[in-house]
Amino acid sequence: MSRTPLTKGFTLVEVLVAIVVFAIIGLASAAVVNTMMRTNEQSAAARDALTQLQQAMYLVEQDMRQAVSRRTPRGDYYVRAGWFNPGNLLPRSELQAVRYFVNEDNELIREHFTYVDMAPSSEPTERVLLSGVESITIEPIERENERIAAAQFDPNAQGGQGQQPEPMAIPEGVEVVIETERWGTIERVFVLNGGDFVEPSP
Repeated sequence: MSRTPLTKGFTLVEVLVAIVVFAIIGLASAAVVNTMMRTNEQSAAARDALTQLQQAMYLVEQDMRQAVSRRTPRGDYYVRAGWFNPGNLLPRSELQAVRYFVNEDNELIREHFTYVDMAPSSEPTERVLLSGVESITIEPIERENERIAAAQFDPNAQGGQGQQPEPMAIPEGVEVVIETERWGTIERVFVLNGGDFVEPSP
């Protein structure tokens, strides 16, 4: 009688070792992929935050540099020129009443009215510029880094009885300081009206 040859296979121990090896490789690969995904998400979040900061500071700069000597019926609003109105097709001027403040959610808000001489019942338009903001201060400065008299740059100033308020003085420069959670203290100095103000050395 002929004997059937025995088929040689893997032992149970060899199979278990192979399973363990493949499991270790799989876990290591998953950890690497997970780390790469988290790094990519963090990079995207940092990039978005930086883009938001750049856009916010650009808009602040445009508002500051184009400030004009014009008061509004409501206090704490400054007027800027250069609000694009192509061919005067829109029923408004190129002036815009603007103010900045930080709300309860620690967001830097830019608020503006469509018309400088706004009606008492009109509502402003708000835009969130930056998150994680603790405070913002805007200080007018003259050459040699001296602050001008506050009353000269006060949008709330009123004239005496029967008198029109004096035109708001435009300083040569404005210092904007923004306290943020992510970026710390941001200080910028802007030259106004094409003055020759020189930014002070740090």
